[in-house]
Amino acid sequence: MRRAGEGTRRWQSHRHRVTFDLMDTLNPDISQPVSPETEAERRRRLAREAEGIAEARADVAAGRIVDEAEVDAWIDSIGTDHELPVPYAGR
Repeated sequence: MRRAGEGTRRWQSHRHRVTFDLMDTLNPDISQPVSPETEAERRRRLAREAEGIAEARADVAAGRIVDEAEVDAWIDSIGTDHELPVPYAGR
């Protein structure tokens, strides 16, 4: 079994996960929790998410994926003197 923090990449660290969690729940203008979504908003969000998941599954099935090592190398190059271009899957 993997312990917390083992095998995670720099961009997957606990500190970043907490930051991303906060970004999802705070109103950026006033740094207060965003009011709960209405049922209609929830249905629209879930429909958009389902469409995105279906599109991602179709891309994977068609072989349109980016190798994890390419993504990691790109992420590690951000902010350096030798930034790599964003890796894209062939479409």
